Amino acid sequence: MQISSLIDIIDGRLLNHPSISFIYSFKTDPSKVKEGDLFIAKNLDDIETAVKNGAFAIIIENFYPIIDKEIAWIKVDSINKCFINLIRFKLAHFELEAFYCDKVSYDMMNIFASSTSKDIKFITDDLEDFIKELEDIKNDDILISNDPKLLDKIYPNNKDFNNKTFKIDNLTEHSLFEVSFTYNDIYFPKLKLASIYIHQFINIYSFLEGKFDISKLKSFNNLKPLFLDKNLEITDFGRSDRFIISQNDENLIKEEIEYLNSKYKYAKTIFITSYYNTTLSDNQIIIKDIRELKETLKNNSFNAAYLIGFDFYDINTNLIKLEKQNSLF
Repeated sequence: MQISSLIDIIDGRLLNHPSISFIYSFKTDPSKVKEGDLFIAKNLDDIETAVKNGAFAIIIENFYPIIDKEIAWIKVDSINKCFINLIRFKLAHFELEAFYCDKVSYDMMNIFASSTSKDIKFITDDLEDFIKELEDIKNDDILISNDPKLLDKIYPNNKDFNNKTFKIDNLTEHSLFEVSFTYNDIYFPKLKLASIYIHQFINIYSFLEGKFDISKLKSFNNLKPLFLDKNLEITDFGRSDRFIISQNDENLIKEEIEYLNSKYKYAKTIFITSYYNTTLSDNQIIIKDIRELKETLKNNSFNAAYLIGFDFYDINTNLIKLEKQNSLF
């Protein structure tokens, strides 16, 4: 690509008069820069390495001294906007399928994507990650984003992934977290899935034509319980009437709490948060560190503990670590 064309695409300003006039590809990792590359500098400390590795052009948002006058130094108002413009320019040369979806579908699709033959590219808020994939984009790739405004900016020809309706038959809710049902004459027995997320599952099942590893659903953490025995140690699924659920997405908290309240009316639910949450009543327990969890659970009577602001993996790891420590004494 010619430097003059690049400047027009990113709405940049050339700061010097370089002897080179073109670049080959875009890089954001200075260690991956090769001779002829454009380096987009989010971190100014990386520039020297990129120049040593052969960058032909450097894009900066903030001031940096021109340490090599032979290459192009380009100033932009926003690195993030620069990412958007470069991605949009690159994708405009392809005929892709692009979808925006809700966060639940996005997370679930991420889990199943590795076991399907479809080439799916996930777009996150950190566009630097997606820049790294631009060289490998093909016409049969599928773009998935949970941010419709962002997707509109980089690939306007997109569709709503969640706009379909499906007929579910023979639904049996074995528990809050396990369902059986029939869809399209296919029976799904005892899936470890809350009924409020069946629609997202079926949508993905239909989209991937059933060609994925359903067992990977075990990695889906929304309304995924950790059952606790009388000693507050993790036990097998369904082996106890006490459990922990965690959620970090503010947009899902209200719906999940309503689900618990409707399906688990007569049980006692406590809410443990890492910050004061306006979605809840004043009856919430605030802890700042996950290491306080075990003691907090000991000091409260509950059937369900709904945690906000803590990662499922961190909760699981912490409880297992405490179990191992206790077993040493």
